[in-house]
Amino acid sequence: MKNFIEASKILPERLHGALSKINPELACDIQEIRVRANKPLVLVIKGASAFITYNSRISFLLPENAVAVTHEEVEQVFNNACGYSVHSHLKNISRGFVTLKGGHRVGIAGEAIIEDGRISGIKNISSLNIRIAREHKAAADDVIRYIYTGNLKSIIIAGPPLSGKTTMLRDIARQLSGLELSRYYKTVIVDERNEISASDLGIAHTDLGLNTDVLSSYPKGEGILCALRALSPDIILCDEVGFINEVMAIEEGINSGVKFIVSVHASDKNELLSRPQSKRLILSGAFDKVVLLKNSSNPCCIDRIFEARELEDEIRGSNSFGDIMHSDRELLYKA
Repeated sequence: MKNFIEASKILPERLHGALSKINPELACDIQEIRVRANKPLVLVIKGASAFITYNSRISFLLPENAVAVTHEEVEQVFNNACGYSVHSHLKNISRGFVTLKGGHRVGIAGEAIIEDGRISGIKNISSLNIRIAREHKAAADDVIRYIYTGNLKSIIIAGPPLSGKTTMLRDIARQLSGLELSRYYKTVIVDERNEISASDLGIAHTDLGLNTDVLSSYPKGEGILCALRALSPDIILCDEVGFINEVMAIEEGINSGVKFIVSVHASDKNELLSRPQSKRLILSGAFDKVVLLKNSSNPCCIDRIFEARELEDEIRGSNSFGDIMHSDRELLYKA
């Protein structure tokens, strides 16, 4: 409930008032608040979209008296998310999000501002998605129990959106650096979007263990290299690996003997083996296990644990190298 209240504070009083009367038990299951101009307010509850009425009742079918959002209220939410200092958030805004205190992320949809062929900002904001961050201690108990039996291992955590990948990473860091394996492992988190640590003025507001360093707001590729150069980590964690420079930095770290725990988007095994980034990570031969999470209805629940070597053999056996080339250390995509 605390996380929901914290995240919803950026809403205008009218909208916040309706949400504040929701049953506390139900509020704990709300994963996202979606705010769209001239559309009903939508709550995502265990992966399903629901609506709220003016008397604070929840319905999974659109009711006649659903709370609707005005364009002015969307603008107000955006300004509140930026602390009325849009300029100080331009870097993240150009990438489509703003991170709130507490690690809650506000996704932004609107009209892109293009300068020199790059997105420099967003204007005419049409909708916002407030994703509620939650800290679930013990979320990684099964990963620790089944995988970390005395030694550090490199693993990939895969899952669809809202399946608990970030929550899982956070709790793994807490346990590995907190004597769960009879040793305080030197742990570094490269927290590009500030969701894992919820850092504010250099202070993490989530429990990351006793021996963890956080590189907040660093681009993942550069942050990994900085950690390798200066922080002598035993293990590095980072969320949502997607770009080739990030994969290359991980490969460099693995060659230095550092272990990694990374997350990737994949809804199932087929998607895991077909996405270029996850495929290359698996083919690096440096990961021991791949943990596939279930879905948004069962966050942080493990679907399957794969041996990375078996997945590597499967990729090689399928001759599915059409979208990957290791030429000049670049990833080339088919047109």
